[in-house]
Parts: sequence; C-alpha cells; structure tokens
Amino acid sequence: MNDEDRLAAITKAAIEFFKGDDEAAKRWLNNQVRSLGHKRPLDMAHTEEDTETVLNLINCLEHGMFL
Repeated sequence: MNDEDRLAAITKAAIEFFKGDDEAAKRWLNNQVRSLGHKRPLDMAHTEEDTETVLNLINCLEHGMFL
C-alpha cells in the first residue's frame, strides 16, 4: 500500500465515521488529535503503522470508546 492508498483509507473511514459529512471529516483530518499524540490524521498516512493507528482510533470512536 502506498501513501495515496493509505490516505484514501483514512479519508474514507473518517467520512464514514462522520456519517458522510465531508466538512466534519475534513476538519478532523486536518486538525491535531490528542489521541494521536497531537498529530494530524492526514500526516499519518506515510507509514502502515501510523495508518493503522488512525484507523484503530476511528474504530474505537465508532464504538463509543473515547481515548
């Protein structure tokens, strides 16, 4: 998987989490997230490990686990 594929996966997951609200997803993706060590989710698409971290966070949020 390359950076573009990882970015697409993160973006898709965020849009699904925000129930299709592209603007809310875009804001979340472009802002620092405390649970990600104050990194922006979009900046974490460069490695498989960081991408999995973002996707796992989204999954936790979907299930009501706030970290």
